[in-house]
Amino acid sequence: MAHGRRVLVAGAAVLAAAGLAGTGSAMAQDKGREPVRESHVTGDAWLKFPADPEYPYRRFTVDAHGGPWKMVGGKMVLGAARGTVKYDHYSPDVPGGPDKHHYGTIKVDYLMATGPIAIVSGIRQDNVPANERRANFTFYQSPLGHKYDRMGFSWGVTLPQCLQMGSGPAPHSANSSGPFGKWLKGYTVKDAPLELPKGDFQPPDLPQDCSFKE
Repeated sequence: MAHGRRVLVAGAAVLAAAGLAGTGSAMAQDKGREPVRESHVTGDAWLKFPADPEYPYRRFTVDAHGGPWKMVGGKMVLGAARGTVKYDHYSPDVPGGPDKHHYGTIKVDYLMATGPIAIVSGIRQDNVPANERRANFTFYQSPLGHKYDRMGFSWGVTLPQCLQMGSGPAPHSANSSGPFGKWLKGYTVKDAPLELPKGDFQPPDLPQDCSFKE
């Protein structure tokens, strides 16, 4: 078995353990190869974050397209998606003060979807320490309808330092009518076949070291 394919199979085993192998998407390959289909996650919803009962409402608007990897010069490069995730935490600046909108944007670079579940990853555009810039999200499109969609965001339930592309929390927050009693459109997940590279190829680079001391 080619070295690159051995690495890919090992990576696929990790994804299977997370319940995300089998289908998904991949971005365009090297020049001359057939373009592959992309996955998509789009939508807009207020969520009720269970770990913050006093100020639970967060709104996430997602427009993400692409896949988990691309092939460049015979080398697999992780991160082949584009788009944004925008969020709004509706809460006071100080306890007891008036609720205000607090906005942020994540620039998407990774997307993997299978069935109604997707992981989206990207880089925060606000002022946070360098080792906390990676943000990961999970989306679940419920077969019962968009009122039952769920979503998870990485800084809500995990340490924010040193997150890796492609990982994500469980979709821990349920769709809700939000602070204004208005349901939004929810989330739509569209997957595509996970197209494996053919022949020999170079595996992706290991992620950079990340310090918890920052």
